[in-house]
Amino acid sequence: MKGFARLSLVVLVVLLSAGPLLAAPISSAGSASLHAPADTPRASLPTALPWLALPIVFGAIRIKDTGSLAKKFVQRASAAQGDYTDGVKQAGGDWEANTKAAEDNYAQGVTAAIGDKRFGRGVAAAGAGKYVARASTLGAQRYPSGVGAAEGDWAKGAQPYLQALASMTLPPRRPKGDPGNQARSNAVASMQRAMKVGK
Repeated sequence: MKGFARLSLVVLVVLLSAGPLLAAPISSAGSASLHAPADTPRASLPTALPWLALPIVFGAIRIKDTGSLAKKFVQRASAAQGDYTDGVKQAGGDWEANTKAAEDNYAQGVTAAIGDKRFGRGVAAAGAGKYVARASTLGAQRYPSGVGAAEGDWAKGAQPYLQALASMTLPPRRPKGDPGNQARSNAVASMQRAMKVGK
């Protein structure tokens, strides 16, 4: 969208600056002065100038190198931490409503991604090196604070499973090595899976 706005502005400037040049043949036609023959190349030059100027104008757009732009991105984004926090605090309702409304889009997007095998391509593009670099630096730094912040969520998520385990009646324990003991593990696994998928 920004690119389109910039393009529109450039075209408008070129057209406005070309106005006098376009009007020159008209104004000179009514004056008593000598003219070159109409079929000479010089007579059509003012009309062609705006179009000849377009490549010059568009070629004047200067793009900084990627490294400088990346540094600028980090600097500006870091300085906007307060704006980010304020925006998130006010966006909870919109996030919930819009995310719920996007469920069909999510399903279609995931289905298309599976068909295109984008998951595997993304893993290959990132590579083992990026995983190790990010996990061993940023991940290691954030792990303790992330765990500490998740204490309440962990308790909330684990409590229903702990209550269900406490209320279960398992099959009787068999002698060590008896295949019947597997029934106890199966009962626990089935209960936990049913709770996880909401059935």
